[in-house]
Amino acid sequence: MRLHSTFAILCACSAVAAQNYAYLPASLNLQSQEAVDYVIRPFMQQDCRVQLLYDVTEAGAASMTIDNLALRYDGPIPRVGAPGPFTAQRLRINVGVTDVSAPSADFAGNLSQPLATVFDGPFTYSPDPGSQVPHPWGIGGMEFTFTTPATVTIPANGHLVIEFILEGNVGGGLAHTILDAARGIGGPVDGTALTLGFGCSAAVGAPAATITTLGKHAPGAAHFAEGANLGANAPGFLLLGISDSFGPIGALPFGLPGTNCSIYNSAEFPIPVVTDAGGAVLAGPGTAISVPANPGLLGAQLFEQFVTVVPGANAPFDLVMSDSRAITLGSWNGPSRGTWMISHGTNANSPYADAVEVAGIAMRLRTL
Repeated sequence: MRLHSTFAILCACSAVAAQNYAYLPASLNLQSQEAVDYVIRPFMQQDCRVQLLYDVTEAGAASMTIDNLALRYDGPIPRVGAPGPFTAQRLRINVGVTDVSAPSADFAGNLSQPLATVFDGPFTYSPDPGSQVPHPWGIGGMEFTFTTPATVTIPANGHLVIEFILEGNVGGGLAHTILDAARGIGGPVDGTALTLGFGCSAAVGAPAATITTLGKHAPGAAHFAEGANLGANAPGFLLLGISDSFGPIGALPFGLPGTNCSIYNSAEFPIPVVTDAGGAVLAGPGTAISVPANPGLLGAQLFEQFVTVVPGANAPFDLVMSDSRAITLGSWNGPSRGTWMISHGTNANSPYADAVEVAGIAMRLRTL
């Protein structure tokens, strides 16, 4: 019995000794000091998806086995408002690697292989206690033990990937969960978006149909089109073209005879849409234009327009057409630090991000 107990103690001590910690981004001294910035995603949102990429330098090692992840608050901040604890209906943490060297707003496109889910379930956390600097790792429930250890090997020119998918967070919008992070420079730089031409109406006396865009018009980013006054519950298309001077029907713009409707682009890439009861198409995944992270696309032009089918509108065509959106893409610059934060702040399951940043959330990984 005494021999058995001694053996068990030795095994336990050996297991503890085999555990080490990696602090990301590794180029910073995060064991003894906080990073230089902060982020509000994911835990200040009700629903959010955050995909974090760290290159080999910022991961600290090319290969590791991880069984625990801890974050920390960027305090101290005063504890004001709702005291918590807060709950989220579901939190998923996915871990893996990718050989993608220049990520974009396309979440799936940033992955060369599936990620492993290491945490999936309800999540309860407490607010930033507003105490010492640097904050302790994992305080307030920001420590996650994996259901199964994740073994990763980062490919050449690739990244470690850690993804957070948060749904139903009752603490969303409260300034209690600002996370420690580091930002760099580079990545997508917004271009320009101009509204040109005129839309036509769904009925006599109704306002003209319009289009606008939200997001960042640049390589490596995504922008989202939305429309108004397009007819209630009407099917149609977001027309995406590469020319506003010539298309399959000839010279542009092309006016529909006897109407105020005009086709403004070459429409090589039509995207199906359906309006809501108010005749609108809201900006979202269905109208996302995600552009690859290619520096050579600087200054490239895209042209966008909505067209819907509305019986009786602009006879005999039964069509409603918006004005035009002319996009000139901005630039994509290499990152100053090998960390990326690709996120969507309101949709946990969006296939496209609404923000692409050279940023890395501070984290501690327990490695075996």
